[in-house]
Amino acid sequence: MDTAEYKPDDVNSVKILLCCLLHSLDSVINADELYDIAVDSGIINYFYYNEAIEELLKNDTIISALDDNGKTCFSLGEKGELFVKEFASYVELSLRKRLVYEAFRYKAKKMQNASLSLDYRDCDEGCRLVCGISDGETQVMELTLLTHSRTQAELIGERISDNPLSFYNDIINYSIQKRLEPDKE
Repeated sequence: MDTAEYKPDDVNSVKILLCCLLHSLDSVINADELYDIAVDSGIINYFYYNEAIEELLKNDTIISALDDNGKTCFSLGEKGELFVKEFASYVELSLRKRLVYEAFRYKAKKMQNASLSLDYRDCDEGCRLVCGISDGETQVMELTLLTHSRTQAELIGERISDNPLSFYNDIINYSIQKRLEPDKE
């Protein structure tokens, strides 16, 4: 069996996967986004997903709340944290990592309408370039680079301005790449 194509075939595995994802993201996630990541990506079956969410909510493993816009969001409860520690190893590491990777890809796709802010701050050491990227609602990245001169900072800023989404994706992909490589034991 090719693990890259393996899909969980029982509700318990799906519950573990969803809790592992919420644990890895370590933040509240919109219910629609969680569905898109898990089901629309093709990793988790629609029926298993719905049954797993229902069971996880019923026993307070995940917590449901409304965000400022009135949309349902999920987060991992205390029981969920214990659940992940106890049962994560029951689902293949490659599958857990693939779902986390899909979450980052999904977030990156949502960045299509990203807005960029660049601020140049002269200092004794040269010039600090402060680069901010927002998805329209939330500041998703703020990065400060120290350059030798304002000219160098402006050149870097121009390059980032050419394709802010690519810049953001490159940083995210680099950041998660090491986490997604198989553990060496």
